[in-house]
Amino acid sequence: MLDLAMLARRLRMRGWAIHLRGAQPQIRALIENMGLHRLPGVRIEGSWPALA
Repeated sequence: MLDLAMLARRLRMRGWAIHLRGAQPQIRALIENMGLHRLPGVRIEGSWPALA
């Protein structure tokens, strides 16, 4: 998680962002519990597709 935060910071300094798409529910929950989704430069889109 620290690596994700540091990467988001470096990218934000360059005007870029991290877009996480289709993260597994456990990963998304971890990112949200840690508050990383509120960092500028971190965006979470969509959800993990349900298995039929």
